[in-house]
Amino acid sequence: MIRINLLPFRAARKKENVRRQVSVFLLSLVLVLIVLGWIHFYLQSKQKKLSTNVAEVKKELQLYKKKDREIKTLRQKLKTLEQRKKVIEGLEANRFKPVHVLDNLTQKVVPGRMWLNKMTLRNNRMELAGIAVDNNTVANFMDNLETIPKMQRANKPPTPLYRRVRLTSVQSQKVRNVGMKKFQMTALEKQPPPKKPAKKKKKK
Repeated sequence: MIRINLLPFRAARKKENVRRQVSVFLLSLVLVLIVLGWIHFYLQSKQKKLSTNVAEVKKELQLYKKKDREIKTLRQKLKTLEQRKKVIEGLEANRFKPVHVLDNLTQKVVPGRMWLNKMTLRNNRMELAGIAVDNNTVANFMDNLETIPKMQRANKPPTPLYRRVRLTSVQSQKVRNVGMKKFQMTALEKQPPPKKPAKKKKKK
């Protein structure tokens, strides 16, 4: 009977298996390291790109903040100029207002039946004093005062300057032995309606 000793073959095979497992392990380790290295490189490049984008966004934000400050400054200057313009327009209107009122007033007096002794202009109020032949003449003159137009552009339709003419006093007075009516009256200008505040849009 022939006996064969298989122990050396088993040992060799065992060594071969161990060597193969070690090779697979090392190869897997190398592969894992390569993958980790690639991930690390990718994340670094991504982080660098994001950092660059953040820096650019911050730079643009500073630029927009600067422009926003400039816009606010320009708006404030524009508002100041508009206020000055309104003041100048008001001064211009008030400068020519007495001439305009006086010119129209001479046309509203009832000819041959009355005359004026006094006229006073104070802001949006006019005070008049005079002598008339009778009460009917005084009433006609009051109606005439309500037709005095505002100072405005020629292409606009005329609008009355005074919204209310009120007789403050009337009394009999003799002038050269003739019975006359001494009167005093006030006329108030029409004021522009107050601007309504802009309605805020409801957020949907």
